[in-house]
Amino acid sequence: MSNPILLAVVIGVMIAVPIDLYVAPATSTSVPALDPNELGFLRNIDHIVFVVLENHAYDNYFGKYCVSVSNLCPESANGIPPGTCVPYNPLYPLDGCIRPWAYTPQNWSLHSELPHTYNISVAAWNNGSMNGFYLAEASGLDPFGYYDASTAPIYWDLAEEYSLSDNFFSSILSYSLPNHWHIVAGQTPQVVIDNGTHGCSTCPGRAVVYHDHVYLNEANHTESVEDLLLHSDVSWKYYDYALGTYADAIDIQLNETTNRIISTGTAFNIWNPQAAKAESYNASFVEHFAPNTQFYRDASSGKLPSISWLIPAGQDSDHPPNNSTVAQSWLASVVDAVESSPDWNSTALYITWDDYGGFYDHVAPPAFDGQQLGFRVPLLVISPYTVRGTVSDSFGFFESVLHLMEWRFNLGCITVLDCQAPLPIFGFDWDALPRTPELFPTNFSQASYPFFDTGVDPLVRMAGGYVPPSEFTSFPDGETPDVD
Repeated sequence: MSNPILLAVVIGVMIAVPIDLYVAPATSTSVPALDPNELGFLRNIDHIVFVVLENHAYDNYFGKYCVSVSNLCPESANGIPPGTCVPYNPLYPLDGCIRPWAYTPQNWSLHSELPHTYNISVAAWNNGSMNGFYLAEASGLDPFGYYDASTAPIYWDLAEEYSLSDNFFSSILSYSLPNHWHIVAGQTPQVVIDNGTHGCSTCPGRAVVYHDHVYLNEANHTESVEDLLLHSDVSWKYYDYALGTYADAIDIQLNETTNRIISTGTAFNIWNPQAAKAESYNASFVEHFAPNTQFYRDASSGKLPSISWLIPAGQDSDHPPNNSTVAQSWLASVVDAVESSPDWNSTALYITWDDYGGFYDHVAPPAFDGQQLGFRVPLLVISPYTVRGTVSDSFGFFESVLHLMEWRFNLGCITVLDCQAPLPIFGFDWDALPRTPELFPTNFSQASYPFFDTGVDPLVRMAGGYVPPSEFTSFPDGETPDVD
């Protein structure tokens, strides 16, 4: 039963303030005054797009980006400090150390898989000393390589033209699956932390199925953002793949001779955690899970949902040892699609990487409300109101974007992490007119830093005029949009 006194207070507040001001959800314990930046976001942004790439620490991509103020860098970033040398063994610091080194077109191949399960991540972190990477990764010098203007020009161009955070963290010291859970739920089933195998809780070749069954049980009892969205009128899509049936999704194929796992269904997908929940296959939810290729069509036709997550196909995901040039080209195609959308003037695009991937970062991740956060990862923010070249040291982590979605569309929240995460609202100028799109080359060979606008055909810049390269929308026979 509603409280008539509370109702009268709420009505009084609604009468007393302008109608376009945000009213905090009922779950909030207080209603703080909104600052002009928050009001600007609420009044101008109707679409939030969250793109999640794979496995790169901040220092790996941006450790040498804008380390000092220059004509290209109005603000400096917290990159790799001069003189950095990471010990081979932190117990014996006099036995030598590794200096981070730059990839070159001639020396660009990883020689190992860079493992990054929970135990390995904790060892690399070494209680915040950030000096256990060499022993923990057991991958030679690979963890200490970094990209620069010549090897990551598209990423650097996006930062130059829009905004970059150098104080943004993954949610947990671990691999993809638990971090993807935090992205959509502010929490993760415990079994995927305790029993991740080579970065995957359900990898083929294992002989034990027990943990898979525990995972499904825990996943089905884990509240996520889709539960908040169920009774709302907020439009949303998770662009990865169409779900199919739950029976197929939870199927586990065993070798009859060895009794080892041959394959697992998509419920065990490490980039789409809500696929493990039976409710996702109900009519209320299943239509919200779409192939990632559909994102281009929805952007072009002005049908971007209010909230969307975009997960790339495996070959486009930036997951080592996949070629980073492909991922950079794919991301440029996504940014171009959003910039050319009829929805551009009301869209904010957030781009990050789901974990550190085994790569070195020098910043010790903090704890937040008892949760030890994971390693630092880049966060790019792109919108028509973003100030060029912004580098923000505003603290945030994956739940910050989840909180932004919840806050903007008045959804409530799930856990302490997403309820209290700082909002990632930085680098905006709400008094400026929406920016004209500046399309980025989707062929890596044509990219360079600093960014140079090549004068794309005005018809392509028009709303809906952009057509993505076919390699990002048409896959080889037998290959699906998500091939992780």
